[in-house]
Amino acid sequence: MKAGYSGREKDKNIREGLLDRIAIESGCMYLSDLRGSVGKIGCRFAVSEIPATDYSEKIWQDAFYYITGIEENFNTAEQAKQRLLEYLKRGEK
Repeated sequence: MKAGYSGREKDKNIREGLLDRIAIESGCMYLSDLRGSVGKIGCRFAVSEIPATDYSEKIWQDAFYYITGIEENFNTAEQAKQRLLEYLKRGEK
């Protein structure tokens, strides 16, 4: 293990990677655009194209919270991804 490396640092980079990936693939200029109606359609499409297995359940859960502001616990990455898609489809606030 490299000096200065921490699991928390890696987890943070992966989490940011998912949000960045969703933003880039949905055409959002800023991560904060993921929270509003500006990028909902593109965001839904981007999320649907990302395999749930690319990220852990925790990373999906954190992305769900960031985008929705709703705290939920999920048992699997697929469950978190599907709940995020439901949220984006309904346009909940």
